[in-house]
Amino acid sequence: MDFTLDIYRSLLIALNSRGYEFRGFEAFNAEETGRIVVLRHDVDRLPQNALKMARIEKELSAKASYHFRTGKSGFDRLVIKEIADMGHEIGYHYEDLSHAARKLSKRAKSGNKLFEKAYSMFADNLRSLKAIYPVRVISMHGSPLSIYDNRKLWKYYSYREFGVVCEPYFDINLSKVLYLTDTGRRWNSDRANLRDRAFPGADGFHAGKAFYDGWCVKPAEGSAMNMTQHAKALQASYKFSSTETLIRNIYLGTIPDKIIISTHPQRWNNGGLPWLKELVMQNIKNSLKVVLSLSRAKLWGE
Repeated sequence: MDFTLDIYRSLLIALNSRGYEFRGFEAFNAEETGRIVVLRHDVDRLPQNALKMARIEKELSAKASYHFRTGKSGFDRLVIKEIADMGHEIGYHYEDLSHAARKLSKRAKSGNKLFEKAYSMFADNLRSLKAIYPVRVISMHGSPLSIYDNRKLWKYYSYREFGVVCEPYFDINLSKVLYLTDTGRRWNSDRANLRDRAFPGADGFHAGKAFYDGWCVKPAEGSAMNMTQHAKALQASYKFSSTETLIRNIYLGTIPDKIIISTHPQRWNNGGLPWLKELVMQNIKNSLKVVLSLSRAKLWGE
């Protein structure tokens, strides 16, 4: 059985044994020497699962970065505060562009009204989260059923105005950092991954830097939003069929010194009905995502 809390504990123990230092995104620097890992958790739903993971990390002296949505499914003030009190970093997992699109009529989306609404929602939601924790890190929620990519908000506005120092898709150079995600309940699920991957504006899709002329936030070279051939090659070199395979490679010392491991806490359960339910539902979602990726000519909504 993969994706259990026991296996997650084993993953942390393996990282500890190889001397990886656990950091949040605020303190992460890919240029430093030594082994560094960022544990990123996107809390899409079931915040109690996130709390279980945070307690395991606290026990093993592993700092992590927990990114919360503001909807009912993933937002729990008491859980967020308890996780923050353990010393973990809190980030905002934003989806304001896709939410704004659902709230506005087709006519109301004309011009820049959609982005104005999304920006206003972002500011309000970030303010609510900052009432609990001084958030300086944000990350896009994929919103796979929406045609809108939430990252496009930063074409017209800047998240740096809010004191945000890191949006991983914009600010992390993946030519120097291995990025692993359990999206699709796999570590190698490209086909079932609609958004947590290279962006359509990245090198190889458009004209690189020229594509981002006029954007308020320009992504770093090598980031997921502006991938280089070197970054693509690094990410393509490491595909793991299971968490146990990942753990084995950590012990063997065959993975890079800088790693980001992105997980979704609702996927990690110690057996029983919750584990089986997540397995079945994720397999269904993966099939739907493949269909969506084949049927959509764009993911932009333009």
